[in-house]
Amino acid sequence: MDAEEKLFEAIEDEERPEVEDEENEMPMGGHQRLQRRNKAVIDKFLGKGRMMHSAVIFPEYYGELLTWALQCYIEKEEWEVIRTLKYRAPEPVYIDVGTDYDRCENLLMNGQLIVEKDDIHLIITVDLYNPFRCGNSVQVEGTARRKKEVEAFTDGVKSIAKEQNFYRGKKVEFSRHPRLLNVKDRSWESIVLNPAIKREVKANTVDFLRKGKRWAEYGIPQKRGVLLAGEPGTGKTIICKALMSEVDGITCITTNAYALSANEYITGLYEMAEDLSPCIVFIEDIDMIGLNREEYGYRSGPALISLLNVLDGVEDKQEIITVATTNNVETLDRAISQRPSRFDRVITISLPSIEERKELTNLLCQKIPIDEPIRDYIAQKTERCTPAQLQEVIYSLAIEHPVESIGVLSPYLEISKEKVDHAISKVNGRNRCHLGFDIENNHNGHNVAELNQTAVMKSD
Repeated sequence: MDAEEKLFEAIEDEERPEVEDEENEMPMGGHQRLQRRNKAVIDKFLGKGRMMHSAVIFPEYYGELLTWALQCYIEKEEWEVIRTLKYRAPEPVYIDVGTDYDRCENLLMNGQLIVEKDDIHLIITVDLYNPFRCGNSVQVEGTARRKKEVEAFTDGVKSIAKEQNFYRGKKVEFSRHPRLLNVKDRSWESIVLNPAIKREVKANTVDFLRKGKRWAEYGIPQKRGVLLAGEPGTGKTIICKALMSEVDGITCITTNAYALSANEYITGLYEMAEDLSPCIVFIEDIDMIGLNREEYGYRSGPALISLLNVLDGVEDKQEIITVATTNNVETLDRAISQRPSRFDRVITISLPSIEERKELTNLLCQKIPIDEPIRDYIAQKTERCTPAQLQEVIYSLAIEHPVESIGVLSPYLEISKEKVDHAISKVNGRNRCHLGFDIENNHNGHNVAELNQTAVMKSD
C-alpha cells in the first residue's frame, strides 16, 4: 500500500465514527482522535491566547509543488523542525516527488510540523490529496501576536511555488500527480516527412511561439491549434517528440488518453498550461473524447464540451499551442475538425511516397547491413505501408537473418527478394501462423475445439 492509499484509508476511517468521547459522550472518528492527541502537544508548544491562522491552497495537480515549496522555505529561512506529528493517518505520510528529471525528494504529504526560529513558535499542517476536499493546503498557526510571522510564512511558500515552479519549461505528463518526462531527443533530420508538412507544423507551433511579439503587433492572438491526422504508424507521435526536443524554455504538457474523459481533467490541464505558458499542450488520440456526437452518441459529451470551452477561452490565455492527433479526422465531431480558432490547421500525414520510403529505408539501414538493390526493392514493395510498418519489415529481416549470416565475400546480410516479400506479408497480417482454438465448427459446444498451428491437428 503506497502513501496515498494509506492516507485515503485513514480519511475513510474519519468518515466512520466509531469511538465514544468519554467526556462529551459523542462519537469520534479517527481524525478527531488524532487531533485530540495532538492538541495537548500543540497547546503546550504555542502557549495560551488567541490563535492566528493563514493558509496556502493550491489546485489538486500542484500538491507536490506545494510540499516542495514548503520544504524549500523552511530550509531557506532556517526554521528548525522540532517534531513531526501525524494528522489524518496513524503516522506522518511522505511522498516521493520528482523535482527534476534526475532528482527525487521524499516530502511530507500529510502531517503537522512543530517548527521554531529564535523565540517564534509555529505549527504547520500539511494536508494534500484529500479526496473529500478540493485542492491541497498548507496551514500555518501561531499566536495572534505572531500574525506578521504567520503571514510571512505563507507568503514565502507561495512565492517559491510561483517563482521556482519546477514544472516550468519542462516536459510534463499531466495527471493528479504530474510527472516529469525525460523525453529522448528526436531531431527533425531523423524524421522522413514531406518538407512542406515539416514547415507547416513548425510554423504553427514552435516558430509561432518564438514570434510572439510580431503577432502582438499584428493583433493576432498568441494561441494556435494544430490537428495531426493520419492512420496509425504514419509518424504523428514522432512529430510530437521532435517538437518537444526542439523547444527550449517552453513547457510541454502531454496527456493520458484514458484520463481525458475524467471529471475536470481538461479544465485542470489548461489551467496548468496557462500558469506555465508559453506552453504546448499535446493531446494524443483526441478520438477518445472527440468522436462525432451525432454519429457515435454523447458518451464522451461532457469531456468534449469541456475541451471546446477551454479552446474557446484560450484566446484570452496567451502563448498556448494545442497539438492533437487523430487516426481518422472524418470521425471527429465537426466542432473540432471544422472550426478554426479551436484547431486552426488540420495537417494530414499521408503514407510515404516512393522517394520518402527510399529515404527512410536508407536511414534505417545505416546500421543494418542490407545492400542497395534489396533496399530499393523494399522501398518499391512497401507502397501501402506506414513508416512504422516499413521499419518493422527491416527489423524482421535483420532478426530472422542475424549478423552471423554475413559471408566472407559480402559485408551484407544475405537477403533475397522472396524473404523481403515474406517479411512484408507478415507485417501486413498475411501468411501468419495461427495459434489458438478454432471454434468455427464447434456447434453448440458439442464438437471438440480444434487447435491450429499452421495445420489443423485432429484428434485420433
